[in-house]
Amino acid sequence: MHRLGALIVLIGLAIPEPSIAGFSFMAAPGAAMVALRTDTTDHDLYASFTLNDAFSDEVREKIASGLPVTFTFYLEVARRRPLWFDRTLLHKTVTTTVTYDTLTHQYSLSKKVNDEVTESSVAVNEADMMRWMTNLERVRLADPTTLGGADDDSLYIRVKSRLQKRFILFFIPWDVETGWEKVRLSLSGEGTIRGR
Repeated sequence: MHRLGALIVLIGLAIPEPSIAGFSFMAAPGAAMVALRTDTTDHDLYASFTLNDAFSDEVREKIASGLPVTFTFYLEVARRRPLWFDRTLLHKTVTTTVTYDTLTHQYSLSKKVNDEVTESSVAVNEADMMRWMTNLERVRLADPTTLGGADDDSLYIRVKSRLQKRFILFFIPWDVETGWEKVRLSLSGEGTIRGR
């Protein structure tokens, strides 16, 4: 009985705090979202960002064995609200997936936005594959004119990444994630948006 109690305590200590999405997660050692920036056209707001240090030895071994590896990126545009929870205006999920063909020695790559395939490619060397998986350029988020007025300085965009999904005791989800990278949005002039 004492051993069972000790096991329950140890499991409780091993399970991290719940994330915003309601799943347990742990920080990805060394991995971080960086270089988050935005740009616009008249009717399009885009976000670009980079995931650093995503390829741990475990991830690289999994790729080399031919198993698919997916990185999931969560993008949100939100409005700060004093003394209350921030309001999320939009949410997008982007995934990049790599599968290594051990016969041809090529990397098959695909990118999805909200579960729709938007791009696919093939890489022949590891460096190109790693860049394709972690450097995302101009992911479309919204029409900037729908987000607020020119004097609205409460808007921001944030992004984080889930690198792995694990399970404790085969049923408790335990995601390995980065922290959030956040940048403020400023609406000015003809609907242009600048990240600050």
